[in-house]
Amino acid sequence: MRLIHHLAVAATALLASGSLAAQSSFPSKPVKLIVNLAIGGPADLMARIFAEHLHPRIGQPVVVEALPGANGLIGAQALARAEPDGHTLLFTVENVVTINPLIQDKLPFDPRTELDPFSLVGTFEQMLVVNPGKGIRSVPELVSKARSEPMTYGSAGIGSPGHLAFLAFAQRAGISATHVPYKGGAPAVRDMVGGQVDMGFIVIGGVRPHLQSGKLIALASSGRDRSPELPGVPTLGEAGYPGFEVTYAYFAMLPKGASEQVRRYWQDAFREMLSDPKLVERLKTFDTRVVNGDGADARAWIEQSSSRWKTALA
Repeated sequence: MRLIHHLAVAATALLASGSLAAQSSFPSKPVKLIVNLAIGGPADLMARIFAEHLHPRIGQPVVVEALPGANGLIGAQALARAEPDGHTLLFTVENVVTINPLIQDKLPFDPRTELDPFSLVGTFEQMLVVNPGKGIRSVPELVSKARSEPMTYGSAGIGSPGHLAFLAFAQRAGISATHVPYKGGAPAVRDMVGGQVDMGFIVIGGVRPHLQSGKLIALASSGRDRSPELPGVPTLGEAGYPGFEVTYAYFAMLPKGASEQVRRYWQDAFREMLSDPKLVERLKTFDTRVVNGDGADARAWIEQSSSRWKTALA
């Protein structure tokens, strides 16, 4: 209800005072939107869609800068080091603040205190996919084979959403498999298709053409509900593991030290953008469910998710 109230207030204010760009001389120069995940991946493509939609709203170009690597830390650190004047933003998956601090002893900066989330953009699940050459067509068949012979799974890297989703599933199913980490989801998918690795958890946007061509097979979704993109594929809860759910969030962030005025400006800009039905439909093609939450919602998600993963990884 709080989100609905905020949306109504924001919409009323915008109708009363015109576009965001007309309300202020800010931003005074082009805006840099950093994306800290693989070039050409779902997050990178969504960031470019945001740049397209934000430009006419704010009256300045939005330039997407892809800085992948180190499980998102390279791009996140670039934001932390940027001037907090509101002209540099980050679009990221939650693991940079919820997972990295738990699995890495020495980080070059503290993402929990040096990054300031102002938008909980949306959520997404992972799809458990397998190479068809393994002869696996269901989750029970995968579990049976993993218990009887060595298997491998790929991910976008240590601590990535796919890595953590598989660990949670393997723990619940009582199986093990060798982890093969890659520098991004695209090379992991390439080797799944090629048969160099057997399986993995991947976002639908990264495997859709391979599912359509039959080069990969979708077994189950990690989310609570079935994916609207693949309604015929069960959730892991339906496939024999009741209550199983691994869902991740996308955030938009500023560097620590940005003024409250700047925070409110970007919070309102993203809220207006994410209220556009056409944009919401475009994001569905990446299996992203728009939440359109504010900074408080983002921080609450981070706190809850960090606590959940801390328990799971203990």
